Amino acid sequence: MAFKRKETVIEAIDLNTITPEDAESRIIAGVKKYATNEPNWSKADANTPYLGHIIGMGIESANLADITMSIERQFLTKKTRRVPIEGTNDFRLEDGELGKLRILDGQDATAATPGLSIKMLMDIGHMPKNETYLSKVVGFAYISSIGEGYRLNESIKKLISRIERLTGNEKTEAVQNLKAMLAQAKTYLTDISDSKRFAESKQKTFLSDKAAHDNLAQELVLLQDKIKGLSTSNDHERVSALNAEQAELKTRLKISSDKLRVSSEIASCAARRSPIEEAKVLEITSIISSTMAQAEKIS
Repeated sequence: MAFKRKETVIEAIDLNTITPEDAESRIIAGVKKYATNEPNWSKADANTPYLGHIIGMGIESANLADITMSIERQFLTKKTRRVPIEGTNDFRLEDGELGKLRILDGQDATAATPGLSIKMLMDIGHMPKNETYLSKVVGFAYISSIGEGYRLNESIKKLISRIERLTGNEKTEAVQNLKAMLAQAKTYLTDISDSKRFAESKQKTFLSDKAAHDNLAQELVLLQDKIKGLSTSNDHERVSALNAEQAELKTRLKISSDKLRVSSEIASCAARRSPIEEAKVLEITSIISSTMAQAEKIS
């Protein structure tokens, strides 16, 4: 199998015949045309985010679906047999004939870096687990939180630069904003530096998202019972209104399910801080601390 991209023909390859490092290299090369931050893309590794311009490849979120399709086109898998999931319209993939890789809806929700894309392929069974490789991959909880730290640091630096050019009331107001940012940065450093506190915070978010999801699911069940009760009713206007409400609830539940999937993954990997994640935390805390020291001379 092959496809043509501009002047290059890329042959799809069986994921079980290459190393995770080989697959990672192919993924990075495959997303090149979506990347706008050439310096970051050219030195990208397993833990370089696809999104963002500060430490990421500069890819726009609208292109994430294209990245998933790019990954699908590059690889073959034996997990190709569609098996219906009882009671739903969904299906799962089990081993069958070697064929085109398929990533099902939602499975790529946390594939934010090349390394996390490889982890995704391992998690859903397209590649064998490789703990040596995974030990070098920063989990989604830390990728997202460290990215937040870099964005916060960048905002503080920009405000410092702006304050240096201001005078009078404008400068006074900007300094107050800087103080608020420094308080935010202090909270960020406190949370991310303490692994237990960090994990507890992410678990709290997950439980909140789960409660909201469960409430929506229960609301949908009750509404469907109402609709069933009116199955023989001639009140077409009422039935139509309930059907419209049901469609809206299903949409909200889908969004809630996607959000819950992400917060579940974050809570799961936040509870275990690997050596490489610890190194990334130390790096961002050092950067923010240095910027805060510079800002405090102004504020």
